[in-house]
Amino acid sequence: MKRALALLLTGLLAALTFIPVSAAGSAELVRTFFTENTLYTYVSLEGADQPITQAEARIGSQSFPAAGTLATVQQAGFPVTYLLLVDNSTSMPAYRQELVSFGQQLAQLGGEHTQFLLATFGNDLSITEEALSAEELGTALEQLSFHEEVTRLHSCLDKALDYFEALPRESNELRCMVILSDAVQYDPDGGIPYDELLERLSRSDVMLHSVGVGQQEDALESLGQLAQASGGTHQTVKTPDEAEEAAQQLSSINGSMLVLGFDLSGCSASGEGQNVSVTFASNGALVCKGESTVDLPSDQPEAPSPAVSTPLPPSNNSTSLDAKENTPQPSSSPLLPLVGAAVVILLVGGAVIILKRRSSSNTPPASPPPQGIYMRIEDPAGHLAGTETGRYLTQELLVGRDPSCDILFQDPSVSRRHARIFLANGTVYLEDLGSQNGTTVNGNPIHMPCALRSGDTLTTGEVTWMLKF
Repeated sequence: MKRALALLLTGLLAALTFIPVSAAGSAELVRTFFTENTLYTYVSLEGADQPITQAEARIGSQSFPAAGTLATVQQAGFPVTYLLLVDNSTSMPAYRQELVSFGQQLAQLGGEHTQFLLATFGNDLSITEEALSAEELGTALEQLSFHEEVTRLHSCLDKALDYFEALPRESNELRCMVILSDAVQYDPDGGIPYDELLERLSRSDVMLHSVGVGQQEDALESLGQLAQASGGTHQTVKTPDEAEEAAQQLSSINGSMLVLGFDLSGCSASGEGQNVSVTFASNGALVCKGESTVDLPSDQPEAPSPAVSTPLPPSNNSTSLDAKENTPQPSSSPLLPLVGAAVVILLVGGAVIILKRRSSSNTPPASPPPQGIYMRIEDPAGHLAGTETGRYLTQELLVGRDPSCDILFQDPSVSRRHARIFLANGTVYLEDLGSQNGTTVNGNPIHMPCALRSGDTLTTGEVTWMLKF
């Protein structure tokens, strides 16, 4: 009895040691919007060293798991639409080359699912081109005539939002309006109040980015505040080279944002300004949490229960965040975590005793595992240990420097248990296991399970290799 009690206390102390007490990173929900019964959000994560294996959105008292796999815009090739809004006033001809350099560089960096629209503004908004290829964008910018005497910047920006928001949306499409201007506002009729425009930008599903030229610092600062209100960026450029760098930075920021979708079937909330919180976890431990608001239709059809969504592919030992969200916090009842841990340990101990008493001879022999997917490893630099370059993936393959790993690399930049490759719903995924030097897929760092295609270039630490399957 004393021995059992000692074991129980030891287990309880060990469990308490690993109870997470604070989030390790921060999450910014840059844009959050609702379309086709799905809540979408674009997320910027910072300081999240652990691989994100689970995400849940909470609206009111209801929780909704992430539908599908978390991925960045660039990794998944999500659609991106840019509306370039160019100042067409007589003060802009001196900056034509900066505008062209920016547009050409942004077009070159866009993927096959990126499209461009071009509009000019002065006395009024003018939609110049509604479907420009990357090659046509630079030419269109070179041919602009800067002739407007009046610059109704705020009014035209408001109209551009009307136009962009009215276009049919492709599910999780990222919409970015990029205004290129010296930010000088001349509107004899007054136009939309600045504070009203700020409020609209903060609620729109369109992100505004601004690229400023010229010397009017106060005007450029005011323009930058409009961009920041929508979660966008503001950059000022003085040379064509700086304009190219601004395009590279904008493309990189947009491409690295995570895209999350949540099926809101059965959601009882409706109306404007609904509070949304999204919780991110790694193997059941809280990593970070972000908050935002979203406008939900007031005429949402009621459903008897939430539809079953496809959760993020599970990681080892992952648990539901919904239960954690509904558990009273320590501030209101500090003994609950202790009691819960003790109950869990007692239950586990009881189960172990029962299992030991059962005769092992009554257990039927396990059936042999299926062959799974054959994977050929291509290691040009020769860091792979041994001569065998083929593996069968049935559940998971561990990648690392530890001899117990399935894919063993002899390189100090590779962590002992660096990553794992696993199969979920017929798709092959790669997940970083909190390695010291990180993991990339086709040059893009991953912070969560990433779907793989045969021939993708993988980098673990400083070792670059490929899988063919």
